[in-house]
Amino acid sequence: MKPTNLTIKDLFNDKAKLTFLVGAGCSVDPPSCLPAGRSMMKAIINYTCAESEIEKILELEELRFEQLVGILRDTLDPKLKIIDYYGQCDKPNFQHFFLADLITKGHFVMTTNFDFLIEYALLQSKVSKKEIIPIITKQDFENYSNPNELFKNGKKTLYKIHGSTKNLITGEDTKDSLVATIQALGLNKEGLNVFQIQPFQREAFNNISRDRSLVVIGYSGSDDFDVIPTLLILKNLKSIIWIKYVRNDGGKELVYEINSDTTDNTDKINQILKEIKRANNAEHVYRVDANTTRLINTIIEIKPKKDTEVFSLNPYDWLKTNIRPSNNFWKNQICYGIYNTLDKYNDALRCSREILKLAKDIEDQQWMALALGNISEIYDAQGNFSEALKYCQKSLKIHEKLSLEGDKLSFRRIATSLNNMGKLYKSLGKYSEALKYLKEALKIDEKLENFSGKAPTLNNMGLIYFEQTKYLGALKFYSAALKIYEKLGDLSGKAVVLNNIGGVHIVQKNYSKALKINKLVLNLTDQLRDLSGHATCLNNLGFIYYTRKNFQRALKSCKESLKIAGYIGDKFDQAVGNDLIGQIYDKMNKKYDSLKHLGRALALYLELGMKDKVKEMQSNINKIKGIEIPQDENINIIPLKKPKKVGRNEPCPCGSGVKYKKCCGKMIN
Repeated sequence: MKPTNLTIKDLFNDKAKLTFLVGAGCSVDPPSCLPAGRSMMKAIINYTCAESEIEKILELEELRFEQLVGILRDTLDPKLKIIDYYGQCDKPNFQHFFLADLITKGHFVMTTNFDFLIEYALLQSKVSKKEIIPIITKQDFENYSNPNELFKNGKKTLYKIHGSTKNLITGEDTKDSLVATIQALGLNKEGLNVFQIQPFQREAFNNISRDRSLVVIGYSGSDDFDVIPTLLILKNLKSIIWIKYVRNDGGKELVYEINSDTTDNTDKINQILKEIKRANNAEHVYRVDANTTRLINTIIEIKPKKDTEVFSLNPYDWLKTNIRPSNNFWKNQICYGIYNTLDKYNDALRCSREILKLAKDIEDQQWMALALGNISEIYDAQGNFSEALKYCQKSLKIHEKLSLEGDKLSFRRIATSLNNMGKLYKSLGKYSEALKYLKEALKIDEKLENFSGKAPTLNNMGLIYFEQTKYLGALKFYSAALKIYEKLGDLSGKAVVLNNIGGVHIVQKNYSKALKINKLVLNLTDQLRDLSGHATCLNNLGFIYYTRKNFQRALKSCKESLKIAGYIGDKFDQAVGNDLIGQIYDKMNKKYDSLKHLGRALALYLELGMKDKVKEMQSNINKIKGIEIPQDENINIIPLKKPKKVGRNEPCPCGSGVKYKKCCGKMIN
């Protein structure tokens, strides 16, 4: 990849229509001096976590700011006061003034930041409050979805995609918008969908990006916001310009144009931009290496008068003043939440057992029940359903005892425990027992009018009927759950249930209905930026097209699924996609291609420990493995007796004598 002769002034010429996507890096320079994500996380971890776990947690590079804030919300900070820290700073830097100046000239700005520094820059640039419209809430996005029309009417817009604690201009309390965002982002274990556009934001988002150049600024490519899911679905862009911060750029920026065949994968930004280029979402994709502050100083027309005093509020000191201190129970519970979110189950188990020990020492029944529930959840995630059931039963007994003592919250916790018991019995194949507990949970949720608990219980009951091949019963429960999710406006729940309904129609060979429903699900997963659900749905569509002998469309769907599943590391959907592609190529009489993909599916199923699928793959491969394979290709059929995981440099379990990374590992990756 070689630099072009372009400069930033060429990209930001007078004819350019620009839309900026602004990240946290823009607020680091003085006088703003807001801490970057990792600095804030360090303060939170030091203040809230058990001392024995702090060092280990600080080393968790995969932990995201939003996940940590979500865990804090569920423990010590239900009102998300922690985000108020960012509102304490009222000292915009040159970057904020630059963005404010662009807004006044008709360019658009959207930000994922929680501060008010762009608003302050607008006000300090003598823009009247009557002209400024921060777009934050659902109603805002619906009312102000056409920024071009608003600018014609003299309005200056700022789109705050992740919500805000308040509307600085009107004084309106908008914290609900922020709570919803943190909930959606924090629950995401794999770190996906972080830059999430809600369905009600889509029209506005399309309007501020259509036929424009999108400038990404304030993102490192390795920070907390992984913007690629949204950048990949943007359409009709002129270009994408990613400004990569370089501390010492020698007084001159370097502009690179990214092509789909760019081979330089040395950093995450290159990988992101190459993916965007391959998706054909923009005519040109550029990476600009520059010191952002120097760059802006060379192109900003009006030099604003910066505040001489810098913002110096220490985040740790602010936390001590504003967030209630945590005792040893909460400190270990927060550590449990962090480890569990990142699937570090042994660490999560250690913290839960510490909570249980502390609770037993002082006979605290509520903390005992919580710790037992934690342990049950860990064993469930590890597939040890019998052990999970044991701990869930113990937790349920304590909640039932507490409810008799007048603890009102225990009734909802009883319903949750009953639902968990039902899911565990289902996993053990004990359907009668599972239904008994789920029905009990349903009665409590109905009595409490807890619809958010009732819907997943109904869905779980539908899953049991489905596994028993009682498809009419399954559809009955799925439909009841669907009505609740629609009433609640829960698109994520709706997508899950519709996907299950589509599964019923597939096994009943009602492919026309299945196709219609899966197209609905595909649209929902697209709106929700649910990449995992999107990949699954594409595989379902691939299977439906396969049954209709529309092999080209089937291949297209499955390959698109593979691309997404590969990006997010979803090995199950990679296995399913390769399995389907192998079957499709077999029907097309492309035996070699079929064997290659079936071999990949076998390797993945083996790694996932799915014994039945491994046997099925081995059988399918055995039917065609007698064909002649080109000598320069390496297609491995892994024996069923080699299920153990191996290191990248260890001999491959297929018996080839080659290192795993150059054999089956290469095939998977």
